[in-house]
Amino acid sequence: MIYIVEDDVSVRDAISRMFESLDLYCTAFADGESFLSHASPRVDDIVFVDLHLPGLAGSDLIEKMAALDEAPQIVAISGQPLWKIERDLPKISPTPVVRKPLKEQDLLAYV
Repeated sequence: MIYIVEDDVSVRDAISRMFESLDLYCTAFADGESFLSHASPRVDDIVFVDLHLPGLAGSDLIEKMAALDEAPQIVAISGQPLWKIERDLPKISPTPVVRKPLKEQDLLAYV
């Protein structure tokens, strides 16, 4: 299962459509709270998380998922400058980051 947590509806829809066009099943959420309330990611799943989310910050969501006993693969996505990304991810530095504007091949590298 592929999960997408992205507040920008056009980006969220574009990523979902791209995965679905490749017959990959995905579920998308607009914020971290709804993801935590409705998703149950497993170790074989992939979760793409925008770092700049309303409410629960993407970095905090990543930290919560990374702490799970059987954490899913986590990939951060961001359009922020590199220095800001590095500042936001100090505790979870092994998390790969895909930079916006997103390219299909960059996302598919993690699937």
